[in-house]
Amino acid sequence: MENDGLAYFKYKGEAVKDGYLDLRKSAEALNGIDELFRYFLAQYEPEIAKIDFEIPVRIRKGSWEALIPENIGEWLRLIAGTGFTTYTVAALKEMAKSDFKDTGFKVIFKKIVKSIKWSIELAKHLKTTKKKIFENVKFKEENGIQFIGVMNENGEILFVPKVYLEQFAKLPPAIFSKIAKPIEFERELFINFVGDEKGDLDDTKEVSIGFINKDIFYQLEEEDEVLFPELEEGIYVELEGHVTRGNENSNTIGFQYSGHILTCYPDRGNISKDKSKLFTNCTIKGFIDRLDKKGNFIEKRPRIRYLELIPVDRDIDKQYTMFS
Repeated sequence: MENDGLAYFKYKGEAVKDGYLDLRKSAEALNGIDELFRYFLAQYEPEIAKIDFEIPVRIRKGSWEALIPENIGEWLRLIAGTGFTTYTVAALKEMAKSDFKDTGFKVIFKKIVKSIKWSIELAKHLKTTKKKIFENVKFKEENGIQFIGVMNENGEILFVPKVYLEQFAKLPPAIFSKIAKPIEFERELFINFVGDEKGDLDDTKEVSIGFINKDIFYQLEEEDEVLFPELEEGIYVELEGHVTRGNENSNTIGFQYSGHILTCYPDRGNISKDKSKLFTNCTIKGFIDRLDKKGNFIEKRPRIRYLELIPVDRDIDKQYTMFS
């Protein structure tokens, strides 16, 4: 990769043919990147975030890649003095004066990318974007940077710079949904800085979201209509799809069917018996459940109380250890 950008959002995998996504997925991804930048810009520079501007990207071939240009500050600098508040114009000009290499703007946009990266790391560590209370934290300081150690349900600790943990604590749970939506079994998303922009002491490594953890980030919007209305309460079904996750604590699995991930639970016993089927294509046999714990009817989104989970490829005999 040429060292002529600030950061990249890149989809890679066999499902990215010739470096392209279809138009709808591309539009969704670009819109998601734009929303992420605007959200975090509002956290760091709320006045500047009020400006109506376009965040430039360049699409590259070889994989689907949105490259954030190194001189992104120029795009903001050009609109200074076009009718915005005195404070906003002054802030833009002050940033522009940082030096002739655009450092003032670059610092802010690097913070934004770091916030995005650390938020993804934390969400994967905690298996959720929703947790906002952190208990039994550890503290350490390195090179003048305060890190806070966050423990997950397995007792593992991830040390995160304090400023980015604070950003994660305010994060809207569905903020990554649009960039996670194009992710499929053979299409992953990677985010990192380019070339010399890497390696800051408060930065983390390249982060990725794969199909294995897509459901952490992809929050379906409330459906206006019933999802799969033909799957009526109580009927018997046999559906072919992909097992995306397993959670022994809730005794549920995620089952991707027709572009949606359905929550499924065994009719009897524990999901541990199905460990070998995690991340495989399967036929699920069972009954549709549209009732909540109180017996109220849930009409918009079905679950499956399953009797059997049968691998489509019956030769699969791998035992997976990545069971949450």
